[in-house]
Amino acid sequence: MNKKIIHTLLLCLICMVSYATKEPVEILIQDDKGSPVGHGIVKLDNGEVLAVDSKGQVIIDLSAYAASVELEVYAMGFEHLKLTVGELMINPHIILRESLGQLDEYVLSATRTDRSVEDLPMPVTVLTQEKIQETGAFRLSDVLAEQTGLQLVADHGTGLQMQGLDSEYILVLLDGEPLIGRTAGTFDLDRISVSNIDRIEILRGPSSAIYGSEAMAGVINIITKKTNDGLNANLIAQYGSFNSLDMAAEVGLNTKGWNIYGYYDHFSTDGYDLNTETLGNTKAPHEAQTAQVKLGKDIGDKWKVKVSGRFYQDEYKDVVGVSSGGEALAADMAGDSRDININPSIRFKPNTDWTFTLRNMTTLYDTHSSTVFTETGEVVDEEDFSQRYHRTELQTDYRLDEKQLLTVGIGHQLETVDATRYDDNNRFNSGYLYLQHQWSPTEKWNVVTGARGDLHSEYGGRISPKISAMHKFSDRFSWQGSIGAGFKSPDFRQLLLNFNNAVVGYYVYGSMLVEEGVRQLEAQGQVQQLLTDPSTFGDLKPENSWAVNTGFRWKLTDDLLLNTNFFRNQIANLIETTAVARLTNGSNVYSYINLNEVITQGAEVEANYRLGSQWRFSLGYVYLDSRDEEVIEGIENGEYFKRDSQNRTRRVERSDYGGLFNRSRHSGNVKVNYWERHTGVNVVLRGIYRGKYGFGDINGNQILDDPSEYAEGIMQVHLTLNKQFDNGVMLETGVRNIADAINEYDSTNPGRTFFIRANVSLDQLFGN
Repeated sequence: MNKKIIHTLLLCLICMVSYATKEPVEILIQDDKGSPVGHGIVKLDNGEVLAVDSKGQVIIDLSAYAASVELEVYAMGFEHLKLTVGELMINPHIILRESLGQLDEYVLSATRTDRSVEDLPMPVTVLTQEKIQETGAFRLSDVLAEQTGLQLVADHGTGLQMQGLDSEYILVLLDGEPLIGRTAGTFDLDRISVSNIDRIEILRGPSSAIYGSEAMAGVINIITKKTNDGLNANLIAQYGSFNSLDMAAEVGLNTKGWNIYGYYDHFSTDGYDLNTETLGNTKAPHEAQTAQVKLGKDIGDKWKVKVSGRFYQDEYKDVVGVSSGGEALAADMAGDSRDININPSIRFKPNTDWTFTLRNMTTLYDTHSSTVFTETGEVVDEEDFSQRYHRTELQTDYRLDEKQLLTVGIGHQLETVDATRYDDNNRFNSGYLYLQHQWSPTEKWNVVTGARGDLHSEYGGRISPKISAMHKFSDRFSWQGSIGAGFKSPDFRQLLLNFNNAVVGYYVYGSMLVEEGVRQLEAQGQVQQLLTDPSTFGDLKPENSWAVNTGFRWKLTDDLLLNTNFFRNQIANLIETTAVARLTNGSNVYSYINLNEVITQGAEVEANYRLGSQWRFSLGYVYLDSRDEEVIEGIENGEYFKRDSQNRTRRVERSDYGGLFNRSRHSGNVKVNYWERHTGVNVVLRGIYRGKYGFGDINGNQILDDPSEYAEGIMQVHLTLNKQFDNGVMLETGVRNIADAINEYDSTNPGRTFFIRANVSLDQLFGN
């Protein structure tokens, strides 16, 4: 009892002194390792928000508040903390605990408004700078490959799968704006450098209700850095296997309402070769450079103007073998791509209830490639591709009351494509309108409903609705569920492609051109066998989907968190690549067809456990069931045949069918983080598993049904070590794929690689 009396008297004395001096108090915010927690916020009881600087410091005039007033401290990657003014007066040193999972982090991609993950009724993952750094990745693909529910696949380039759906159904955003340039249908993830990423938001499930047709599977929003306080500058250097070198510099200034950020990155590599018996590298030697500028200006309390620009260029060269006259001849292959983005926006907030945001986006994407015989200089193949994309959008947010937020958006998109492979300059126009209502009727319920209407110049109108809900049974256990629809119109490539890969020897025709193309090849004597009647191809139907996601978040203890998500996607008229004819050179002619009904369903489970301040463990697992209902019906009707081990023909049984190609039924990851207290070194060990999957149709019956058609499962183990010094220098080293596990059918995996990295904060280094 005496201790309580003494504590109360001491608190009163401190409060009296503080009120008498009227001097602001400097608050220091650190993590449990003693490092400053920069760029957080302190929320006062009157709604005022104070920013924490990069040194973890914030100045507050505590004398203006009673000792019992509560303050809240938030920082990305840390659990939010509540404490009273009186407690801060006693000890102005705040220690934040690293968050368990991502419950305390805010995301923009899920609702286009800032929402805490804890309050979102949909599955979302947030990757902070620290988590990205732990991967030791040079490019974005290496970061995403380690996340539960995402699968890196080699399919006409390095692609991504989410819930069994390919990268064509995953919308990739950069600072909230879509990235284009899918010349082969797959967005090249390696176009995005890693060193200037602030965080990555991964939203699973159909998001067409607010983002449109490209978001049938989900959304990946890459948010780049900005300047939060004063002047800061960083230098980043990373070197690794295959003579890979990544050099970057960034500088930022935040003063007098201005926010300025500049970034430049140069990346080069010698590439790698997984098959030394043939000419050409699996990954060609190339150089890439990225430049980005972001400007922001606060005009009074109501207006905010921002503009950002990004430039990317990639150049590659290689020597390949090309078939000519029955023999393989050496040919020089070279190419380049260029991506330019300009994104201005204006935000007007006249009061606390209304917010108006006008955005514009212009993207120019160009590629050029040429292949010539080394000895003669004769042109084997030459292609140009040019895509232009413009979008203007007005978003209005209106707070109906403390429990309801209404969002209305209207926009227009214009897209043109001009390329060697297309006969004409093709142009698509579309307008759209989306509505979203966020409602918290009680403290336990959170509901988000929305719908988007698209009017397409070629495919008419479409409506994509969605409803999501979450119920908190307690502070530790909550359920979430959502159901939504999506659609995707055929693109230029699927309709009008006329492409010959001279290096490998295959042809790809759009569904409108395949009959004419195959007939020409037949006249030239290049067709050995027709696999599908080309006259059955024609105009493609838009895809339509329904998806359900449901699961729960369960914080079993303060240090153990379990997340689950069960999903089912049902897609009508899925546009799939199919072989039309076999050529005399052994390659195929491909085109696109609609599959009547495809289903992908399964479960995603992730557990996070914290043991003191030094140990963290996470375990992720995904089960995926993917199938074509039309194939199953055909199997049941006895329409599919195969040969057994005695070369006898027999009907394919249901148990033989392995589902859709290039999809693993089982995948997962395990991660261990250890902070060595005395040296301050962070050790991160990760294991990434991908189960067996079908790589091709060996027996020629167009389905996955034979053991020889599977690639074996593979486990990769990565290790990184890093240390952050007090002077702003960070050093990191590591090895990826320690056991050198390689799958011959996966061209994205180069085997064992090493790297070393340094990050120097110049303002901290010379400011100390």
